[in-house]
Amino acid sequence: MNDLYAAVVHDVKNQLAELSLRLGARADAQQEMVIAMNASRRLSEMLLMHRQVNAQLTVNADSVDAADFLAIVAAEYRELFPGLKIELDTAAAPAMAFFDDALVRMALANAVHNACRAARSTVRLAAYEQDKMLVLEVADDGTGYPEEMLKDGGAEPSAVSGRGTGLGLYLARKIAELHRLQETHGRVELSNAGGAVFRMFLP
Repeated sequence: MNDLYAAVVHDVKNQLAELSLRLGARADAQQEMVIAMNASRRLSEMLLMHRQVNAQLTVNADSVDAADFLAIVAAEYRELFPGLKIELDTAAAPAMAFFDDALVRMALANAVHNACRAARSTVRLAAYEQDKMLVLEVADDGTGYPEEMLKDGGAEPSAVSGRGTGLGLYLARKIAELHRLQETHGRVELSNAGGAVFRMFLP
């Protein structure tokens, strides 16, 4: 993908996002809004993949309030999936964390979107510290990750039935790994515990 194609993809992505916002104002276009948002997200993943392949994917870390960060993500997906309960658990969130807000938001949005699609009734977003790292967690009460996804963990982009294309998970893993503090770098972990659990660890 050259720079011209990347510019076109970026423009189309923005137009789809604008369409989604307009559809959101209509009470009878919920499914159409989800489709538009999903298409916009896929184009965003393509742009990130282009940057990653060309070694242009870099982290611009800044101070972020993790609780506020998750509250914004939750509010967006409550609007997109009004039939679900999207819970927040940020009581143990650090007062301030340092990460690239835009990149991590995109990575987490993919996890939340997949969780909302798979959940029976509830999705839980949590932020807490573990081993001196910030953990951003997304859990649902669905059937859990397929065994092949747990084994691969997003090491390579691949289509996995019921959980999207695999590209979002691959990029989430790359985004986490780009966050480094001395010899420690971020990571993504997947597990099943009453449903699928996605965890992003950031140093």
